[in-house]
Formats: sequence, structure tokens, C-alpha cells
Amino acid sequence: MEEQHWEDEILNSLEGLQRAEPSPHLYGKIKATIADGFTASRMQVVRRPYIALAAACLALLITANISLLAYRSMEASTTSAYAVDNANFSLYP
Repeated sequence: MEEQHWEDEILNSLEGLQRAEPSPHLYGKIKATIADGFTASRMQVVRRPYIALAAACLALLITANISLLAYRSMEASTTSAYAVDNANFSLYP
């Protein structure tokens, strides 16, 4: 009985609800904004010096990464005086 009363209370809470309706002037405002070309007015062209600066930074970053990788591979290829023999696990050659 209590459960039925609870269900009825929930279903009855939806009574009296109305469909949401926009302001009468909203459609006119949207059309006016589209007609004004809001996308074209807010778009800006990136100037050439900024593109050149971005390209230079990217080239510097790529060069730094390549040189770091080359340095690490050269460092890894050198052998130590205390090289470990993998077969015998001896500290001395």
C-alpha cells in the first residue's frame, strides 16, 4: 500500500508541467547574428612572423631531440672498464 502511494505521488508530480518555450524574440536574434556573419568577424588571420616563429621553434625542438637521441646512442655504445660479462656475471673482463 505504501509503495503504491509512493508511485502515485511520483507520477502525480508531473502534472502541471508545461513545455519550455523560448522567448518570442530569440529566433530573430539568432537570425540577426547569422546574418551579421559572426563567424567571419571573429576569425583572425595569423600573421606571417608568428608562423615563422612557430616553425623555428618546431625546428629547434626537432633538432634538440635528434641530437639528444644521437648522444644517448653514442653513450650506450661505449663500453665501461667495469663491463659485466653476461654469461659469467663477472665484474672484470
